Amino acid sequence: GAPSDMLFTINPNLTFYSREFPNQWDPSMTVESAHDSSSGFASDVPSYTYSGTNMSTFKGGMRSDASDSPFELNSRKYSDASDSPCETSPRKAHRNFTSSTPKQPNHYNAHDLNMHYRMSTPSPLSYRSSSSMGTPSSLSQKSQKSQYSHSNTSSQRHHPHQHPPQTPSSYPQTPVISYKNPAYEYQLDKHMEQIQYNIKRIELQEDCHVTKQSKYRHHKPSLFDLITDDVIVKIFSHLSSDQLCRASRVCQRWYRVVWDPLLWKRIVINSERINVDKAVKYLTKRLSYNTPTVCVIVEKINLNGCEKLTDKGLHTIAKRCPELRHLEIQGCSNVTNHSLFEVVSYCVNLEHLDVTGCPCITRISLTPQIMQQATAHHLRQIYLRTLDMTDCYALEDEGLQVIATHCSQLQFLYLRRCVRIGDAGLQYIAYYCSGLKELSISDCKKVTDFGVCELAKIGTNLRYLSVAKCDKISDVGIIQLCKHCTKLRYLNLRGCEAVSDDSMDVLARHCSKIKSLDIGKCDVTDEGLCVLAQNCPQLKKLSLKSCDAITDAGVKFVAKSCRQLQQFNIQDCHLTVDAYRTIKKYCKKCFIEHTNPGFY
Repeated sequence: GAPSDMLFTINPNLTFYSREFPNQWDPSMTVESAHDSSSGFASDVPSYTYSGTNMSTFKGGMRSDASDSPFELNSRKYSDASDSPCETSPRKAHRNFTSSTPKQPNHYNAHDLNMHYRMSTPSPLSYRSSSSMGTPSSLSQKSQKSQYSHSNTSSQRHHPHQHPPQTPSSYPQTPVISYKNPAYEYQLDKHMEQIQYNIKRIELQEDCHVTKQSKYRHHKPSLFDLITDDVIVKIFSHLSSDQLCRASRVCQRWYRVVWDPLLWKRIVINSERINVDKAVKYLTKRLSYNTPTVCVIVEKINLNGCEKLTDKGLHTIAKRCPELRHLEIQGCSNVTNHSLFEVVSYCVNLEHLDVTGCPCITRISLTPQIMQQATAHHLRQIYLRTLDMTDCYALEDEGLQVIATHCSQLQFLYLRRCVRIGDAGLQYIAYYCSGLKELSISDCKKVTDFGVCELAKIGTNLRYLSVAKCDKISDVGIIQLCKHCTKLRYLNLRGCEAVSDDSMDVLARHCSKIKSLDIGKCDVTDEGLCVLAQNCPQLKKLSLKSCDAITDAGVKFVAKSCRQLQQFNIQDCHLTVDAYRTIKKYCKKCFIEHTNPGFY
């Protein structure tokens, strides 16, 4: 066995040094292989040098040990480490002597070789001077590491090239050799990128992982968290009230943002399935922040299409929304006059009321209690500005009289398809609602020229009038209307077959600023059309649908005179392609409605 005073470190081609002469190199004590079955240790460093075998060292070059001098061997073995082979820290020694499964001789794995070269501890000879080989500190380290040494004469083999001992002063300077190999560097970079990618993927999976101890998912950050609350409020402002309630259940932040008062100035519910009465009751109670009994922030309520809305829901609105200004309940067939009276009585700021398609509504008035308490005339007024009672089939002249009496501030009134009203109701409208700007009585078959003459008393305030399909109206009523309502901008006479060129002549001379005119199915010829086009150059919308007496001459004259036309309806007119091309030529921004396939 080896003497007990000898210290050696197991590594490829390790060199032994004597305790008595620590600075002297002994070539007779050079180990060729670190893996020796007789030593009792299995090194984690693969054997790189074998006799009679040329191989690629972990430095990347093909070298032959037989042709190397001991100095060259030392330079290869101990570069990138300390200059002293004896000075090895305990941490490095521990790495060198880590136990692992022995590798088969003459078997090389490129991946293991590369990873060991990159990850193993540097050699103890790099970046130190040779003068430190005999220091006391190195001797103490040698004594500490002697527990890893094993003496076995059978495991020691002499180096084939033996040289006489030399003193450290006679050693040539060990050259500094760089072991950086581009191939290894590239493989390491690719390996590190893959590791980083796997780490990120595992972190994302852990964020969404549901632990056994908790029933809740971990919060996963999203880009939506970077948006400020003001922006989220702006986005949520486009949602209906029922959608906002669903959004409030997403997370705590959304719950806090959803109930921002800015989002609840209006309540919009348009669902047939929702129990609107309970929904309105809950929302108005939830939105009563500083005032437990009333909800002052709600100014607009839209319940269109809520067939389950009843008088109970409207009663809640009347009691809890005193600042209500806009109410729409289209298609709510279960609403009656009683609840509507409460709304207009308690919501004193109500300006817009839409009860389209509510067949049970026959009038609009204050409650009997309010009427008894109100002694002055202004206390009995309902300050509505817009009232839409389209398709309220039960409305009659008596109800229209009540509406006109209490809603004298009306400016926009729509009574489409209220088939029971006639001239008497229009007479009340013209008398009490003198500030009316827009009126629609289309499809009211009972209206005659007398009713139109009564409407002419409104005067210049009237800007919009639709008497479409009122087939009892003729030139008499239209001429009277055009003479007094000179500021008309929109007039719909579609289906009034008794209207002729005489009405067009008066209209062109007195209402020269008209912009939209519909004379479909009227008895108008090219003569009346030419007069109209010559005196109304600001005309933007014109409908001649089903005017059989119109020819190419009249249409061409209109196209040349009214070049600001944006919409021109010539459906079912007996026109040629030449007339169509003329319109396209002079009215370049005009949208032409026609039924002739040859015009394309």
